[in-house]
Amino acid sequence: MKNILKTFYILILFIFSLVIQLFVFNNINLFGVKPNILFISCIVMGLYTNIYLSTIYSFTLGVVVDLLFGSLGMFTISYTAVGMLIGFVGQNYIKENYVSILILTAISVTLFEIIQYVQTMIKISKYISFIFLFKELIISIMLNVVLVFILCFTFGKLMEYIDKKQNKLYW
Repeated sequence: MKNILKTFYILILFIFSLVIQLFVFNNINLFGVKPNILFISCIVMGLYTNIYLSTIYSFTLGVVVDLLFGSLGMFTISYTAVGMLIGFVGQNYIKENYVSILILTAISVTLFEIIQYVQTMIKISKYISFIFLFKELIISIMLNVVLVFILCFTFGKLMEYIDKKQNKLYW
């Protein structure tokens, strides 16, 4: 009974992030970078759950995105790697420390962008300038850090509320 409410909120996060990405953020282009709320939800899940739940969530989200966009496993590999990394590190640090959230977000965005860079080079069979990757990386890190802080604050408060309510349940 205690985990039903948490599972429900994780499912709501999954559906909410998919809908927001498909209908809002896919139409926004900031300096050549589209905000990726799905990727950010993988980071937040890794921060506030364990490695297993984070990896399963990220893998499932990656499979759904690959099926929707036909990207041949690119998002499954990227999201799962990031979800596993953040889930592993997220168990061993203090979530209230904003510097650690900043560092984890920068590392995960870098990993995600490098995986996409390599997969794009393989897909088009052509070398892409490393300067292009660096520009995309800087813009993407700044954008994702802001979005992660917003989502971490709201999801973190929600998880604290759920934990308080679950501690009052006796069954």
